[in-house]
Amino acid sequence: MTAILAQPELLTSPLGPLMQEIQPVTLAGQDYLLATVPEDEKDRCLSLISTVLPRLGALSEGYEYFEQLGEVPGPLLRPIEPDFTPFVPMEMSEARRYRGKTNETFTRVLLNAAVFSGRFELSEAERIRVLDPLCGGGTTLFLALALGYDSFGIELNRQDVDTTAVFVRQYLESEHIRMKEIDERGRRSGRRYQFEIGRKGDTRHMVLVNGDTSEATLHMREVVGGPHMHVIVGDLPYGIQHFGEISSLLSKALPVWESMLLPGGSMALSWNATRIERKDMIEAFQEHTQLHILNEAPYTQFAHPVDRVIKRRDLLIAVKA
Repeated sequence: MTAILAQPELLTSPLGPLMQEIQPVTLAGQDYLLATVPEDEKDRCLSLISTVLPRLGALSEGYEYFEQLGEVPGPLLRPIEPDFTPFVPMEMSEARRYRGKTNETFTRVLLNAAVFSGRFELSEAERIRVLDPLCGGGTTLFLALALGYDSFGIELNRQDVDTTAVFVRQYLESEHIRMKEIDERGRRSGRRYQFEIGRKGDTRHMVLVNGDTSEATLHMREVVGGPHMHVIVGDLPYGIQHFGEISSLLSKALPVWESMLLPGGSMALSWNATRIERKDMIEAFQEHTQLHILNEAPYTQFAHPVDRVIKRRDLLIAVKA
């Protein structure tokens, strides 16, 4: 999976425009992507690699490549020191196992592709707000938090929301990470958990809501920052056999999700493309939103097999003008 996803994820990142050529190579039995950049962009590229690459899901390390050094023949690799500290441990997304969980590596790629495709990218001036409108057990929310974003999730299954909230409390306590929970006992509709995480002066928000995703604006109206998001990322249910079932969900939810996106914001949805074709998803977006669909390389190169049942998973990214 990572061999397929690594190159498109890299090309959608802020490093992508600097790449003149990318080719897969094998060195000492290990697979790499060898990327060539202009000589006059070398210093900028090395700086970006140290901050961007540690965020990526399909790539793990960065090296400067030398064909030779003086009289010493190559190839030789010099590690590039990462310059990124997760807000919470990345392992938070791996620690919780539950039925139907999407692979956290793919979830990280999906989240990155969405963030990189919008106008905000890695902006330090404005903290990115991520909504997963079908959050399940919270993998996307934990990754968003680790990457330093505020994370918001909506899930119809009450038990999933309650058990996720319990996990958040227990995990943060075990890692000695400060957390404050907002008392929501007076809330009338559905169940909602609001957490403020991190030390004083450097906190992030995580919100879990039990409710219908087609009412997402209502559910997020009273949270910190309101129903306004920079990025919306969703993994559509895999068990659906016919597009009609997905179409019914999207017809109600897409206009609501679009209304929550800030100008320049992005939306990324992944789905089981074994039975539902990409053109059907594009038509749904065109019918129910005014979003600009990114339907050219590298955005069309994320399709990959998952297992014997899901022979093809794909993702679609669209941006709000």
